[in-house]
Amino acid sequence: MVQLRDPKRKTRAYWGVANLERKSLELAKQKKSPEEIQDDNERTNSMGLFNMAEAYRLSAMALEEAKVRSGHADSPIRFLYYHALELYLKALLRRKHSVETITGFGHKFRRLVTEAEKLGLSVMDEDREVFSVMIDTNTIIEARYIRTGPKTWPAFEALHRTCDSMRECVGGLLRDAGVMVRI
Repeated sequence: MVQLRDPKRKTRAYWGVANLERKSLELAKQKKSPEEIQDDNERTNSMGLFNMAEAYRLSAMALEEAKVRSGHADSPIRFLYYHALELYLKALLRRKHSVETITGFGHKFRRLVTEAEKLGLSVMDEDREVFSVMIDTNTIIEARYIRTGPKTWPAFEALHRTCDSMRECVGGLLRDAGVMVRI
């Protein structure tokens, strides 16, 4: 006879995962020591963020060029472009703000763009349209998680152009500030 597990009864695996999640949240909420904050600020700099953005941009371009033919093959490309844009903005913001402050901005593009503009970022109308779609829709989340139904996406060409534009503008501003970046 097959014995069925009571669906209301929590298994050891459930409690193990729940315990891990609880411990992770506790660690995330712990206040960092001044030494840890200083270490974060020294190790996460504008040049590193800019170079990481470059890696995501170049990876998006390579994956787009590979022309993968599969169910949701466009989603990883979009995600790579979105993340590159976020990192370019954060590279500029890191010139003024601490890592903790930038972390507080999260993935909120409206706030990132507004703050970056205060530091001299020039956003062309075409790029503002791309940011608008990213801000006003769930396009970023939908690039990461499956959700059926109609969607509004920026075209790859527009994402590519906006990445290039942010690369040039942020790269120029960083260079002017003495940060050694290749553009």
